[in-house]
Amino acid sequence: MDIGALLAENIVQGFLIGLVIGLVVRVASKAIRNLLILQFVLLKFLESRNLLIIDWHRLTNGLIGQKELVIGQAQDLIDTVVEMGIFGAALAGGFLLAQRIGK
Repeated sequence: MDIGALLAENIVQGFLIGLVIGLVVRVASKAIRNLLILQFVLLKFLESRNLLIIDWHRLTNGLIGQKELVIGQAQDLIDTVVEMGIFGAALAGGFLLAQRIGK
């Protein structure tokens, strides 16, 4: 297969998938945001009534104490994004276009 045709195919596929994902995220993000807010309010209410005990400091301690792990994961993430190449760029372009269309 010709390299130009392969690149064009990846661009079109990435752009279309990005467009669809962008539209879905645009619609679903409001519902998910409201659900997460309600869940957090419910947890805080139950905690204030002493029906539920949440150790908030312990939840974040695992992330704060693991600096090397976080840095390694960030580097792996950057490597993955770079390796995605033209498909990733087209996917991002489609997603951004869907976000602009939704406004």
